[in-house]
Amino acid sequence: MHTDRRLTALLREWRSRRDANQVAGFTARFGSSRKQGLTQAEMAQLTGVTEGWYRKLEVGQRAPSTEWLEAVVRVLDLNDAERHTLYVYALGHEPPPRICPSDQVDPSTAALIRVQPWPAYISDWAWDVLMYNEACDRDWPWMRHGVNVMIWALTYPEARLQLINWEEDWAKPMASQLRLRAQEDPDNERVREVIAEIKRRDRVAARILNEDLTSVTHPDGDRRWVYLPGHGGEEFEVVFRAYAPLGERTQRLMIVVPADQAFAS
Repeated sequence: MHTDRRLTALLREWRSRRDANQVAGFTARFGSSRKQGLTQAEMAQLTGVTEGWYRKLEVGQRAPSTEWLEAVVRVLDLNDAERHTLYVYALGHEPPPRICPSDQVDPSTAALIRVQPWPAYISDWAWDVLMYNEACDRDWPWMRHGVNVMIWALTYPEARLQLINWEEDWAKPMASQLRLRAQEDPDNERVREVIAEIKRRDRVAARILNEDLTSVTHPDGDRRWVYLPGHGGEEFEVVFRAYAPLGERTQRLMIVVPADQAFAS
């Protein structure tokens, strides 16, 4: 357990500079903020621990897990050097390497994704993100950390806050897709790894995966509500469009269209 005072000072500095309205899930829980920075209580809720637990973690009286440190990295939007520093002072060693999007996307498909005005990304059949555009980085900043789509949506604390009516509109349909993929492609080791990690990380998601009978094959055309960073704390309806390149059926292209633009008269 590390008690270096610099850890406390660093976390307080990083909290004080963070624009709360740009944190995924903040406005869903607290509403729009008129102040700069995050409190310990806000950090606790955004990273999935109690306020007392967070306070002890910040002053080095509790040994944090790597999962919690990654939540801190996402909430505070730490760069690579700051992430490295956080791990060294909190755990005494450097962080694990980030999982970065691969170069498996055809250049012409990549160009198509980049020019989309709305969030767009391409993933493989295990929901690992292969590429995303600038709009996606703005509205879904967790993608820059190399997080699997299913693992984020089903287990991350900020997803519970950001995805409105989380269990019925998001978790159950997505868990159904994941179950079907595992049944259709039983030799896909990565899909099995994703399911195992979700069950390990979250009891509610594990229950849904094991017991729920929802049957959804894809989200194409679904309309769902979210809170998005930087959108003024208002509920925001989006429409999902899903495509699979005819020449590469192991990939999935998703475009997230604001409903007010999709259905404008």
